[in-house]
Amino acid sequence: MTGPRVVLFRHAPIDIDSRVKKFATTLRRGGYDPVVISLEAADGRSGEYVLGDGIRVIRVPLQRRPAQQGPAGNLEARRAAHRRRAVLRSRIRGLNAGSAKAAARWLVETGRVAALKGRSVASDLAYRVDVERRRRAGLKDPFVIVGVERNLPVVYDIEHTLTDLLVDLQPDVLHAHHPQVLLAAREALTRLRAQGRDPKFYYDARENFAGIPPLEQGLVAAHEALIACERAMIGHADATSTVSEPIADVLRDVYHLRTRPSVFLNMPPLTTPEGPTTVREAAGLGPDVPVVVYSGTMSWARGIETIIEGIAHLPAEAHLVVVSVPLPHPMIPKLEAFAAEHGVADRLHFVGPVGQNELLHYLSGADVAVHPLPGGSPNHDAAMPNKLFEYLHAGLPLVVSDAKLMAEFVTGNGVGEVFVSNDARSFGEAAARALTDPSRYAVREVAERYSWQGQEAAILELYGAMTGFTGATPHGEFGSLEVREAAAG
Repeated sequence: MTGPRVVLFRHAPIDIDSRVKKFATTLRRGGYDPVVISLEAADGRSGEYVLGDGIRVIRVPLQRRPAQQGPAGNLEARRAAHRRRAVLRSRIRGLNAGSAKAAARWLVETGRVAALKGRSVASDLAYRVDVERRRRAGLKDPFVIVGVERNLPVVYDIEHTLTDLLVDLQPDVLHAHHPQVLLAAREALTRLRAQGRDPKFYYDARENFAGIPPLEQGLVAAHEALIACERAMIGHADATSTVSEPIADVLRDVYHLRTRPSVFLNMPPLTTPEGPTTVREAAGLGPDVPVVVYSGTMSWARGIETIIEGIAHLPAEAHLVVVSVPLPHPMIPKLEAFAAEHGVADRLHFVGPVGQNELLHYLSGADVAVHPLPGGSPNHDAAMPNKLFEYLHAGLPLVVSDAKLMAEFVTGNGVGEVFVSNDARSFGEAAARALTDPSRYAVREVAERYSWQGQEAAILELYGAMTGFTGATPHGEFGSLEVREAAAG
């Protein structure tokens, strides 16, 4: 008997997001029927794909919501378009070429659009005055009060793109992975309940969005709108989870939640690393060259300049390899110029990403790994990035900034060294210590203790309490996290 259908969805493609794929795989192993929606770029792929052992993935390009039309003149045309979409949606059922074709046609029927253009707001003061005016006007909808439609329009584009499909899939659980998809979740829940169904709502908060440092927030109004999306829906979730204990505390306190979110660290599954090449080989470095690897967000706000400048403080023969997603990356010319200014351009290498199944072997070619996320902000100090655990599972000692939770994890488990945030010399000295004898750190022991499989029982227990479903006990190999095209049939 097939268990409850769970539709998992987020605001971006799932290919480089292992968390949603790990949740889906665990649910499948526990007897559920997971379906993953991968929201692609406007010109991205569409149709049916497969994750691991037959988990259905539907790729959906983002569609810009059409401008609001008055009733005159276009009403019948809109009704006809709605009927066409309904017919096509009815065909998106089986996992075959016919359903993939129907999915693609459905996407065309919803409207082909250009990429979302940036929108600006006036000043912070003007934004806050506007919010207050909306409140005093008696508006109740939290998405309307803070002007989400104007200040973060992609939320409405996502709602326009996903809601019909979410409803059509007839889920027992809607599993949302980002604040930007929460309006779509609300609309789908409303429509499903109007049909007499009782879907559950699960929200996984992957970071403390309210605690993101100002340098990373972008426009104030857009960031406030993002937080408003989370605030509007998190209290309505039947179950919530997040990635660290401090973030769980923040979410409970800030949003006055009745139940503290469950914590599922963003750890990789325990597997045997396999792959055709390593970062060392990709960078063209010999076996005797000391290699420090960084695999993560390339951003000034995330400390990339600290580790590049810090190359000068490493042993003279050591090199830094950066796994760039994507490659080429628009920041690379600036980073190469920055490296040249500090006389280390010949010791900096950018290499491309690999698939999730090859990642651990790819990283294992380095000697130590670095995570330079600066401490000092609530979000960063509560972060336990997935990359930390990927590094450990690749067999690498860690060199991390003094962001609070990361630093405590590294020192408490004896798996590496800590440096002062934004201090290039401190980074170089810490990395040099790690390179002296990488084997002295308890990397293998800690990697075995911190794996995704160790959390599966708790995930399925939480899901069981929410759905009333008693599933299977996961066993055997975890399975592949690669997404491939569905076979025609």
